Order: sequence, then C-alpha cells, then structure tokens
Amino acid sequence: MNVNRFDRIPIRAITTPEGFIEDSPILSRTGVFLYRDGAGRVRREFRPPEEVFSQDHLTSLKGKPITNGHPGAVTAQNAKAHTVGTVLTPGRQDGDDLRADIVIHDTSPIAEGKKELSLGYTVDLDETPGEFNGERYDAIQRNLRVNHLALVERGRAGNARLSLDAADAVTTEETTMPMEKVRLDSGISYDAAPEVAQELNRVRQDAATARADADKQAARADAAEAEVKQLKEQAEKMREDAIANVRARMDLEAKAASHGVAVKQDQSDRDIQVAVITAIRGDGVDLANKSDDYVLAAFDLAVADKKVRQDTVGQQRTSMTPTSPAGINQDGKPLPSAASNDARARMIAAQRGA
Repeated sequence: MNVNRFDRIPIRAITTPEGFIEDSPILSRTGVFLYRDGAGRVRREFRPPEEVFSQDHLTSLKGKPITNGHPGAVTAQNAKAHTVGTVLTPGRQDGDDLRADIVIHDTSPIAEGKKELSLGYTVDLDETPGEFNGERYDAIQRNLRVNHLALVERGRAGNARLSLDAADAVTTEETTMPMEKVRLDSGISYDAAPEVAQELNRVRQDAATARADADKQAARADAAEAEVKQLKEQAEKMREDAIANVRARMDLEAKAASHGVAVKQDQSDRDIQVAVITAIRGDGVDLANKSDDYVLAAFDLAVADKKVRQDTVGQQRTSMTPTSPAGINQDGKPLPSAASNDARARMIAAQRGA
C-alpha cells in the first residue's frame, strides 16, 4: 500500500549576505516512528537503514522544493505558490541520520516561528509487525521517495531551535507544544497541534454524517421514484384492463342482440350469458349453481353450436334451389334478347315523336 508521510527535524542554520538561510540539517533517521490516523489510533512504523539510505531515496531529495508548511503533494502546477527554498544535494548518511544541503530563500515563515523541517514523502507500507532494538512496530516503511521538505512550527520539548549568528538572529521565544501525528485521506501524515487534530476529526465526523444523510435522502428519492414507476405501471394496466373489459362487454351485447336477447345496462355479464344460452337451448337449462367459468364455457359452446346449425341450414337451402338455364326465367319462358330490347326502345321513341 503506497502512502505519504511527513517527518519533523530541527534546523540549525546560517544567514548568507543575501539574507538566505543555508544549512545541512538532519532530514531523517532510522528507527521506529509513531503515526496517528484520523480516528486517533497510534501506529508504530519501522524505517530500516537499507530503506533510509537506499540510493533511490537519497537521490530523490535533490532539487525538491522547501515549502511553507505541508501543502500536500507538490507538483509543477502548485510549486510556485508554496516554494520558499530548495534542497541542493542528494541525501547522505551520517551515522543513523540522513542529511542534505538546503537553502531557504523566503525566510518569513521562520520569522513566524516555523523553525523545524518536516519531510513529505511517499512510502510502500509492508504490514509485517516485528521489533527493532527491543521496540515493537506494526509495519515497515519501504521505497521511500521525497516529495518536498516543509518548514513547520516547533512541535515537542527537546527539539533544537533555529540557530543563527547573534547579529542576524530571526527567532521567536521557544515554546513547548504537544503535537499529534495526523494522516490525511490521501495518506499523507504530519504533525499538528491537538486542536487542529480535533478539528480535523470533527470535520471528518461531520462529513461522514453528511454522507450518511445524503445516502438516506438518495435512498428515499430512489424509493419514491420506484413507487411512482410502480403506480404508473398499475395505472397503465388498469387502463388496458378497462379497455379490454369494455370491448368484451360490447362483444357480449352484440352476440346477445344477434340471438334476440335484450340487454339492460345494469345486467351482469353472467346474466346476459345465461339469457343467451336459454334462448339457444331452451328454458330447460339449469345454471343456477354453476360457476362463472362453467357458464362462460357453456355460453361459448351454445353460440358456436348455433352458428354451425345456421351454416348447415344455409348450405341445404342452396343445394335445394334449382338453377335456370341461360336465357330462361324461373317460369320457363325465354328472356328478352338484346335485339328485341333495342327494337322495343325504338318503337317507344317513335310513339313519343322522337
């Protein structure tokens, strides 16, 4: 897991004729370090010598910006706004410590009381617990890479103050302020005053509460949308059912009329079906204790049987009607020819003086 870390060490410096501050301070060291996450839990992380003094880590220091406090990850897009100096050289080993040459061009943060240095770097955490020199740790920091070096306020008792020539001293009264390690959501950790840590935790808690409230509102909105969709689907189904029922009623009334059955507006479908069955099959049909499905089936059968009988009678009448020869009427007399029809027409016209 790749995360960010900040470390804090004191500055002992000199002032150049231009007013810049130069130093070769300790920037880091080996050992076990304490980190506190946003929930207030303390972790112990081991920084082994082979990682602190690896060539890649040492080289990553050269040219990195020195910033006024920790702005988060420094990039080409935000470096101009935060840079007050530069790390001039790669890191070098000094016993268990790591040093490098630095220059601070803008000394105003130091005048404001920021007299310590804090590395901002990324690491890969190896979540393997163990012990180093009898001290327990929870994880190992590997593949350290420096992003920036920050000027920070004095944090804990016993840290060295900024040391300048007496004539050029730009110092503040030494204070002792308990600090806490806090870790941002990005994984970057740094020292912060207790009230800052408490405010950060409060903001995080408020944000979590706001997210929970937003999730509830979103869930309510989703539920309302689903309910509206369901109501629309139910309304459409009711409309389709109503249309189907009207069409079925109209068809039933038409069939009843075709069989000579008068229909009343308040008459139920079953009563109409029973009336049609009775009209087709006679009054001897007893459907009083039959189910609606039975009555419907009997209705369909009666109507179908009636149609079959009507079709059969029609065919029989057709077969029994004699066919007259061409030119002969039903009385057996010849039909008038076209010529006779024309002669008759001319005679009528002559009588009328045409």
